Amino acid sequence: MRRGPKKGSKFCDLLEALKFLNMFKKTPKNVYQLYHSSLHFDTKKIYRYLRYCIKEELLEIDHIEEAKFLPSKYYRLTQKGRDFIDLFNDSHKKPLAPKQNSA
Repeated sequence: MRRGPKKGSKFCDLLEALKFLNMFKKTPKNVYQLYHSSLHFDTKKIYRYLRYCIKEELLEIDHIEEAKFLPSKYYRLTQKGRDFIDLFNDSHKKPLAPKQNSA
C-alpha cells in the first residue's frame, strides 16, 4: 500500500509540503539547493511544491541572482508560511501536565 499521492501526481502531500517549507526556515533557497538537499525531492516534485506554495502565498521570491550564466531565483517563507509551520508544530507538541494545587 502506498502513502500519499501517486508518483507523478499533481497533488501535494501535507507532510511533505511541511518538510519542504521547513527547508526555507533559515535562509532563502534556490531549486539547485532544494534538489541537492537531504530530502531528495526530484525536480518535478520541487516545481510542483513551489507552484503550490507560491499560489497559496506560503513562499515568495526573495531575489534573483543574475550575475551568473543562468539566473537563479531564491525563494523564502512568507509570514503566512511561517504561521502555517508553527500551527502544525504547535498541534504536535505534547500538552503540559496540569499544575497540582497544594492545599
